[in-house]
Amino acid sequence: MKERDSRLAGLSVTGDLMSLVSSYVSEQRRSVPAVMSREGGTRRLTFEEWWTLLDSVRDGLGSSSIGVDLARRVGPEHVGVIGYLTLSCQTVLEAFQYFERFQALLYEGPKARLELRDGLAGLVWDTSFGGSTRVSDQVILGGFVTFLRRMTGQSELTIERAETWWNDVPASDLFERHLGGSLVCGASANALWFDANVLTLPLVSHDDVTFRALNEKATAALANMPDLGRFADTVRQLIIERLPLGDADQSAIASRLAMSERTLLRRLRQSGIGFRDLLGQVRVELAQVYLRDKHLTLSEIALLLGYSEQAPFNRAFRKATGKTPGKWRAEFKTV
Repeated sequence: MKERDSRLAGLSVTGDLMSLVSSYVSEQRRSVPAVMSREGGTRRLTFEEWWTLLDSVRDGLGSSSIGVDLARRVGPEHVGVIGYLTLSCQTVLEAFQYFERFQALLYEGPKARLELRDGLAGLVWDTSFGGSTRVSDQVILGGFVTFLRRMTGQSELTIERAETWWNDVPASDLFERHLGGSLVCGASANALWFDANVLTLPLVSHDDVTFRALNEKATAALANMPDLGRFADTVRQLIIERLPLGDADQSAIASRLAMSERTLLRRLRQSGIGFRDLLGQVRVELAQVYLRDKHLTLSEIALLLGYSEQAPFNRAFRKATGKTPGKWRAEFKTV
């Protein structure tokens, strides 16, 4: 008991992604120029730092398979509290829910959300942060598959498909074999899709005591991150107020906050979300409220949400929910 408590107390919140890369480089017995100090492993990496590190190693080794190679090696020690916390959960669903909640502890950048669609469960990454790199996306997508197999103890577990917004990826055949499912390039976002029944699988390392201790540690760390969530809430409220006026773009919101657009976007990134994703979330949430009001026409709802016409509202709502506003309203009336 004391040994476990001591180990958990000393566990890094952010993990050590540096060791993932450095151990791989050591195995290759090649000299690769260092691009980050070793203390980078003790704090949350920015995406720019992570991309630079991966590019340096790829160029130094001259290997097209580095993304797949690293993905196969991902373990809880590389992702810190969030890794061991998810391993101690009861089911895959619970693990994914806690990952979604605490992923900001691991890195600054695009965040994943859990979605259910047509009998499939998916982790879908937002696109509001702009382009990542092919190698980084391979490590993240492939690493999740590695971790899913470790959590469930099913080394042969496969996904239905992986989607990437890149038109091509290096070592694609090797990558697809690691995933165990089809690889779809040129998609609208990076995503992993698997049979929804996977969410009910029990985890082999479930431990209630460990879970409670790590959940408490992660919650405290998240609460102590500067501005996490609070700034996004302020922007969300301004968007709600300005949407009916047709004045809720990032330029107008930045002006209302007396800051530059660059500062607005940077502070939102620190809060774990991009402006376009936040705007989209607010619009969908408000749309579902307005659609419950039978006195509002679809055109009126579109105007309340800041759309100049109904057509773009229809497209955006359908993309977010899988249903047109009219169909969503009709189904709501039958509930």
